[in-house]
Amino acid sequence: MIDISSVVARLEEFVNTKRVLDGIPGLTMAVTDRTRTVHSGEYGVSDIASGAPVRKEMLFQIGSIGKSFTAIALLQLLEQGKVDLREPVTEYLPWFEVRSRHASITLHHLMTHTAGIPIGSEATMAAESEVWGLRQIETSAPPGEFFHYSNTGYKVLGLILETVTGKPYAEVVSSSILEPLGMTRTAPAITNKVWQRSAVGHMWLDDDRPPARSGPLSPATWFESSSGDGSISSTADDMAKYVRMLMNRGAGPGGRLISESSFELMASRHVFCGEGGEKEHYGYGLSVREDDGRSVLCHTGGMVGYTSSMLMDMDLGMGIIVLTNSLDEPEQISRFFLRLIGASSRGDDLPEAVVPKHRCDPGTLSEYVGDYIGKSRILRVREKNGSLHSIVDGVDVAMECVKDDYFQLYHPDFSLFLVRFLRSDQKLIGLGHGRDLYLLESAESESQTVPPAAWNSYVGHYRSYNPWLTNFRIVCRGQTLLLIDPSGIEHVLVPTREDSFRVDEEPRSPETLSFDMIIMGKAQRADLSGGSCYRTFTP
Repeated sequence: MIDISSVVARLEEFVNTKRVLDGIPGLTMAVTDRTRTVHSGEYGVSDIASGAPVRKEMLFQIGSIGKSFTAIALLQLLEQGKVDLREPVTEYLPWFEVRSRHASITLHHLMTHTAGIPIGSEATMAAESEVWGLRQIETSAPPGEFFHYSNTGYKVLGLILETVTGKPYAEVVSSSILEPLGMTRTAPAITNKVWQRSAVGHMWLDDDRPPARSGPLSPATWFESSSGDGSISSTADDMAKYVRMLMNRGAGPGGRLISESSFELMASRHVFCGEGGEKEHYGYGLSVREDDGRSVLCHTGGMVGYTSSMLMDMDLGMGIIVLTNSLDEPEQISRFFLRLIGASSRGDDLPEAVVPKHRCDPGTLSEYVGDYIGKSRILRVREKNGSLHSIVDGVDVAMECVKDDYFQLYHPDFSLFLVRFLRSDQKLIGLGHGRDLYLLESAESESQTVPPAAWNSYVGHYRSYNPWLTNFRIVCRGQTLLLIDPSGIEHVLVPTREDSFRVDEEPRSPETLSFDMIIMGKAQRADLSGGSCYRTFTP
């Protein structure tokens, strides 16, 4: 028996601690069982400029959680005999085209992110033009073989919904899901009218470097959107109704939205997705995993200025939705909720509401200790009081784990990039920061092989006006050319042609990068899987 009042009290303690520690402007959440909302709350401000509080009726963009709405609408058409998920996309969208040496892409492949197409550049707000651009892309693997998350794929599915029904995507979602569930406040498309009802989204003010906790924020860019990959704005209370339907396996208060067999398809482990632990798989618009032996369905969402997390414990019959108006990690909250209800159901003491200081296993910190020697300085990494520190030019500087092997080093000279610990055959050999390489004393000297001269023309900082793809940097570290995104995560560039590269070492990655407009020995344009950025003056 779950003591819901104790669970909620501890959960709110965690939320309030996290809000202060991570500088989250505003947040709304709801906890529900299979029959009713047992708790909902609003925390913080809807707009840092005005200080106005978050209100219950305010809308938050739910991002990729909307993919499950698209999946449900397609499963409804499947039950009506209007689509076959194993048919090629061209059966319903004749103008769809990709370069491929493999079998045809089906709806099933798109719904499970196994079509072998890129994540999407979001270079245009129109789904049609982005999907049309796929004809310039070559698929990276046979469909069904490899999970690679693709927003573009769900844009295709949204267009299929529109073509088959003859109705706009927003109207399909509204009539087939929102109205039957009584989600009266939810907006199925992001429009300028929705802005007036929404909490203000927030981005990091310094958008070109890894954000520090509680760093300065600014209002996010607003844009209109209505596509199948995620264009829904909702409230926590409305989303609790949606969560209840999923926990009831497709049944709503007025009847089923999808059949039991359709829900089985939606919640099946179609493909290992390699995120959130080894047991996580992807169904149709939902991630599927086990936690402490219990079945869990979940999905997160990220928009420009908003993040969200939806999680359901299918065995305990408890679910949570968390919506924020910043680029935070609400999944920390939903996962803590999962721990709370698990402990309560067993009669154990509830875990303490302590926000993790590190995003990696603290037990591994001692592994990183050592002296790392660069061309102009030595970084002496030490463990102290359960945290890593580095002695930089005689000054003790704190380090914070961002993800495995990635750390933020709080020193002005290290603000543009994360520090990444480097390995060879799983053995730690050094660390990298931007173009700089620091080797452990015990590591072998770096090879003297000189990288191709052409790479010098690609190195630099590239920007665009695309709110999704604002900027990235290209650096050459030793014999490796890297794309480093604003979050600090590094992507190895593997040459495919003289001016073109595959992004990441995974040979099946469909993401590509090419350079052109060479002026005075410097590339002026970098095209990342169809989204162009241009060289800027900043380092």
